[in-house]
Amino acid sequence: MEFILQFIQEIGFFFSEIAIYLVFGFFVAGLLHVVFPERMIDRHLGKDNFKSVLKATLFGIPLPLCSCGVIPVAASLRKKGASKGAALSFLIATPQIGADSFMITYSLIGWIFAIFRIVAAFITAFFSGLMMNVFSKKEKGAAPAELIVADKSTALVRLKSMLSYMQYELLGSFANYLLVGILIAAAISAFVPQSFFETYLGNPFLPMLLMLVVGIPMYVCATASTPIAASLLMKGILPGAALVFLLAGPATNAVTISTIAKTMGKKAVGIYLAAISVVSIGMGYLLNFLVMEKSWQLMSHHEHSMLPGWLELLGVIVLGGMLVWHYLQRYVLPRIKKEDKMAENTIELKVAGMTCQHCAMTVKNAVSAVTGDEKTMVDLVAKSVRFSYDATLLDRVKQAIEEKGYAVVEGTEAG
Repeated sequence: MEFILQFIQEIGFFFSEIAIYLVFGFFVAGLLHVVFPERMIDRHLGKDNFKSVLKATLFGIPLPLCSCGVIPVAASLRKKGASKGAALSFLIATPQIGADSFMITYSLIGWIFAIFRIVAAFITAFFSGLMMNVFSKKEKGAAPAELIVADKSTALVRLKSMLSYMQYELLGSFANYLLVGILIAAAISAFVPQSFFETYLGNPFLPMLLMLVVGIPMYVCATASTPIAASLLMKGILPGAALVFLLAGPATNAVTISTIAKTMGKKAVGIYLAAISVVSIGMGYLLNFLVMEKSWQLMSHHEHSMLPGWLELLGVIVLGGMLVWHYLQRYVLPRIKKEDKMAENTIELKVAGMTCQHCAMTVKNAVSAVTGDEKTMVDLVAKSVRFSYDATLLDRVKQAIEEKGYAVVEGTEAG
């Protein structure tokens, strides 16, 4: 019973520690959404050179997309003419770190580790892109697809949609993983003996190799992985191993690997995995050296309580409210809406590749941009989108969805 109570206390502790920082990270990410529209990114990643890889890395690092949400974006960039190196850099940099995960890293582990994580993410993505350009055949980027939907959104329009972006696209893309990450972190903190990893995995290379093997095939987003890394550090794992987990875990998973193989070839997969493995372990060794030999002090989350209690409570209330609304929107309200019939002439398209709320919002926005139908409905469970039917626009709708990196499987008219 004592262990259960401790487990519950750790859940509450982790949630309260990260809440206000995560909310602030959402706000910063929302501002980035306003300042950097997707069309701006599209313009800069077309050339097969050093500059395009650098730009892809710099664009990718602050964007708060998870590794499933970034896949269709990277695929879309590739279709529009981005080089393999630029697309690969963007695919790696974006899920490794973002405004939200940086703030959580700062809150749980400290500013030194948070900054080091950004530097390591930059080096990993930039090195991977360069290696892709060096070892792949010199080729022109894919022929740019014809843009059928002009992005007419202004900064004011995006500013008005900022709260919606924070709630549905950001939190919606990793809410489940965030809660699972907190549960795993709390379980490690409550049940794993103190200095467990120091006792059984004292060799500096062994825990880094273990984190690499665990992280590569596993899906874990940058935000959700941070509490896990913090709890591992508290139990004695070396900082370098925690860093390897935070670099390899968010940047790689089975779906991303298969997507790279399909869009860029098997050679790209080899470069992708080799670059992440080599750079993450190298950066892990460097962090271990700086911490142990240069006496860098990493702040544990138990020592990090600089904020006033009322601000932490505000963060808990806001984040808790956002989570409650997310699950109401995802599981309760859609059933109610289905009882409210849409316009008589509607069509439902099956869309392959949607895996998170970010995907759903991307597809919805793509369809609405063509049809002007504000009642467009996306069912993430059924992998479908339903909207007012106009035969003259159907081909353009399908093309708009595919332009975002998804595939239209079939369509069914409804009366």
